[in-house]
Amino acid sequence: MDDGGFRRVGEGMESNMVNPRVTVLMPVYDPPLDMLHAAVTSVLGQTFGDFEFLILNDGSRDERVRAQLDSWASKDSRIRLLHEPHRGVPGTSNRGLEMARGEYVARQDSDDWSEPRRLARQASFLESHSHVALVGTDAYAHAADGTPLWRLRLPHASDELSRALWQGNPFVHGSTMFRREKALQIGGYREQLPCASDYDFLWRLMEAGNAVNLDEVLYHYRYTSGSISARRAADQACVHRAAQVLAATRRRGEPEDIPAALAAAGGQIASDAFRAALKQADHFMLAGNFPGARKAYLRLLRSHPWSGLAWAKLFRLAVFQAIPPAREGCFR
Repeated sequence: MDDGGFRRVGEGMESNMVNPRVTVLMPVYDPPLDMLHAAVTSVLGQTFGDFEFLILNDGSRDERVRAQLDSWASKDSRIRLLHEPHRGVPGTSNRGLEMARGEYVARQDSDDWSEPRRLARQASFLESHSHVALVGTDAYAHAADGTPLWRLRLPHASDELSRALWQGNPFVHGSTMFRREKALQIGGYREQLPCASDYDFLWRLMEAGNAVNLDEVLYHYRYTSGSISARRAADQACVHRAAQVLAATRRRGEPEDIPAALAAAGGQIASDAFRAALKQADHFMLAGNFPGARKAYLRLLRSHPWSGLAWAKLFRLAVFQAIPPAREGCFR
């Protein structure tokens, strides 16, 4: 695989590896190598120089992933590579917060990629806005093979984000940069939440300090069939609902009970498992896995043959696949 773009500190860069301004934090667990390559090279190609790239290999089973990470780390001293036991995203993220040296932490997902000016724009914003704890960006969505889909237009101002949080996550987690001290003050990611813990984490972080999304596409988000959103749609919906229950509890000034919130959310989601399964099928479609999406929709139609929504989504899949220019319109 091409290692172009990898270089040692001192070759046209300004970097302080002892006390860098930014830590780019990227957990890795068995991503496809081409996606991992895009993520790594996009970070190492940043116009901003004062960063360390903290990669946590979360117990990847694919030996090729470990070997490739070792190769990259040996070629570029900005990379700090830690081979860790498998903890899952919340636990590995907390390990990263513990090990980070930067004042600011920038998240990066191992199957997405960043624009070259991303770190510069976000670090500059946090420098000039001391009251802001968290800054995300707009992103462009892509299918698994990199095919462009559309721009994800997110809320930008703090008050818009506060309102939007009650409906869902208004941030692309991989695009965010935040103050490490604030993240540690709120206790980091909650490992009791099995997936989608970023929704709860970013909500609590915003409560501890203001947040914005920059009105610029500085990140590229990739839909993949193997992501948590695709594989565990029902679990993700449960955690999303639990995060809302916990936020309401905090608003009332009452102590939080995470197991109770998960139990309450699980009961509500169980009654709407059909919609969670539809969301999973939608994710397959967006990833470009059209056979998988078709099978998922047909499976739902066999159990819910009178569902107009399922029939409409199956028709939308046909249009989405056959007429690429109509994709954004028919999905939105």
